[in-house]
Amino acid sequence: MNALTRKLIRDYTYNSESLEDILSISSDAEAEFRDAMNNGHEDALKALQPKEGSIPPKKIEDIDEVKFEDKKFKKIFRKLAIKCHPDKLTKDISEKDSFFLKKCYEQINIANSTYDWGLLLKVSNWLDVEVTDLSEEHFDNINSNIESIKRKISMYENSMAYKWYTLSDPEIKKGYLETCAAIFMKEVNKT
Repeated sequence: MNALTRKLIRDYTYNSESLEDILSISSDAEAEFRDAMNNGHEDALKALQPKEGSIPPKKIEDIDEVKFEDKKFKKIFRKLAIKCHPDKLTKDISEKDSFFLKKCYEQINIANSTYDWGLLLKVSNWLDVEVTDLSEEHFDNINSNIESIKRKISMYENSMAYKWYTLSDPEIKKGYLETCAAIFMKEVNKT
């Protein structure tokens, strides 16, 4: 694997692992933000309720299956699946190795469902499977997925709850909460 490919996989890995952290932080932030709003700004929380008859938004984590014909991808997928398939989980394998192989198998199935070269190569690295001769289309796929991950990170980091949660000064945090409540109340009063 050449240096450009290794760097691209590191970029993909860094951003995808950052997104996992952001999702965890965001979940905590959302819960604490709602709790803080409940202490004095209960009416403002009505702005966060779905409108009657509205279609719930699709969750960002939902996976859309992608149909594709890429023989190289499918060949690598099969090679990885052989190394980490649940049938490989015998009694001889440690609990740690079993967990690792299950995670690998889960990740390659997500990669296969979404046609994600970055995720496929990330798992290839985990399992020490050498991948060579990637085309420009494969690099474009990885770069496109990196950009998609960065957009998701930005969306979560720019949410009111996340911004509030990451403020360190209690007075600034209190003022920000008041500002959010005022914005929410304007929305509530529109209806």
